[in-house]
Amino acid sequence: MPLYRCSSPAGRLNDSQREQIARAFTEIHCDLTGAPPTFVHAQFHHHDAKEGAPEFILHAGIRSGRDEALVSRLIQRCTQAVAQIAQTEPDRIRMRTSSTPASWILEGGRVLPEPGEEEDWITARAD
Repeated sequence: MPLYRCSSPAGRLNDSQREQIARAFTEIHCDLTGAPPTFVHAQFHHHDAKEGAPEFILHAGIRSGRDEALVSRLIQRCTQAVAQIAQTEPDRIRMRTSSTPASWILEGGRVLPEPGEEEDWITARAD
């Protein structure tokens, strides 16, 4: 957790583009939230390309407790990154987020910390 999903028409992204997008999601998330990179996961899926539908559908499942301004910046930066990497227009991309309480999420068999408490969680894991 967090989990980023990128859905696009089959064959639209090559391996290099998927890797770049996964890296971008990780960098953006960590920059905005302070979460460690090991928390960030990315998945890629295909959808049928329908006329008038978005070419890319993005979803970010993040921990609850993130303020609205941060979520807006996250959406804007992820959309811009995918547009640049996939060489498409930002209006061909739709993104939404969902929030899950940290206490509902396990990472490496341990309940995730609340936002801002990651450093103590990582230190305790090393002990």
